Amino acid sequence: MKITDALKVLYKALGGNPDDVKEMTLNPEIILAMADVVMSMGGTLPEVTLEDNGKVLAVVNGAWQATEIKGGKAK
Repeated sequence: MKITDALKVLYKALGGNPDDVKEMTLNPEIILAMADVVMSMGGTLPEVTLEDNGKVLAVVNGAWQATEIKGGKAK
């Protein structure tokens, strides 16, 4: 199996429409299409800044958030 074929299988497994990548022949273009599918799923990690140093990630109201731990629980 060629790498492009394997990437197309992975694209489909991620939920992409195989017709969208059917004519693609280069690895980078298929990988970018895969990134689009993943980004459309949501659930990405939040952006962080220097002000977030020392914080941890916790799920807050159904989304990842950088937060401080106080008394063993996310604040």
